[in-house]
Amino acid sequence: MTRTIKIGLLFSILVCVVGFIAFSSSTPYANQDIRSYLSHLPLSWLEQTRLANYSFFYGNQQIGLAYMSVESFLEFFLRKAAHFFAFLLIGALVCRLIAYKIKLRMAMIVAAGFVFIYAVVDEYRQSLTPGRTPLVEDIVLDSLGGLTGIVLIAFWILHRRFIQVKRVEAQTAETRMQRNQKKKQA
Repeated sequence: MTRTIKIGLLFSILVCVVGFIAFSSSTPYANQDIRSYLSHLPLSWLEQTRLANYSFFYGNQQIGLAYMSVESFLEFFLRKAAHFFAFLLIGALVCRLIAYKIKLRMAMIVAAGFVFIYAVVDEYRQSLTPGRTPLVEDIVLDSLGGLTGIVLIAFWILHRRFIQVKRVEAQTAETRMQRNQKKKQA
C-alpha cells in the first residue's frame, strides 16, 4: 500500500470517528439511553460481586450499585469506555497522520493538543444539546484516552523503525559477508 493511500485511509477513518462523536454529542441523552435494552439482560448477579461495595463521584453524581440500578451503573461504564476508546482512536490517528510530515515527538505534542481541544469542543457542543451535561471529568477522560492512543501509536512507530533498522543492518552485514567471500575466492 502506498503512503498516499495509507494517509487517505487513516484520514477517512479519522473523519468518520470525529463525525460519529459530533453526531453523538449533538443527540439528546433520551435518544441514546440503553438502560431499557440492558434491563433485558441477566445482570442482577453484579449486585452480589465486590462491585456493590465501591462507589465514587463523577461530576456531581455518586456512581455505585448502592446509588443506582445495575443498568444505570453498567451504562455509565459503557458510555465512559466509548468516550475513552473513541478518543484513543482519534489520538492515535492524528499522531500517525502528523508523524508522516514532522518528527514523532512534535507529532505527539500536536496530537495531544488536538485531542484536548477537540474534547473541550465536544463538551461545549454537549452543553448546547438538551438533556446533555458537559463535564470537566469527561474532558479529562477523553484527553487520557487520546494520550493513551498517542503513546500506543508512538511505540508502534518506534517499533516499526527499529525493525526496519535491524533489517537494513542484516542486509548490510550479508552484503559485506558476500563481498569478503568474493575477495577470498579471487
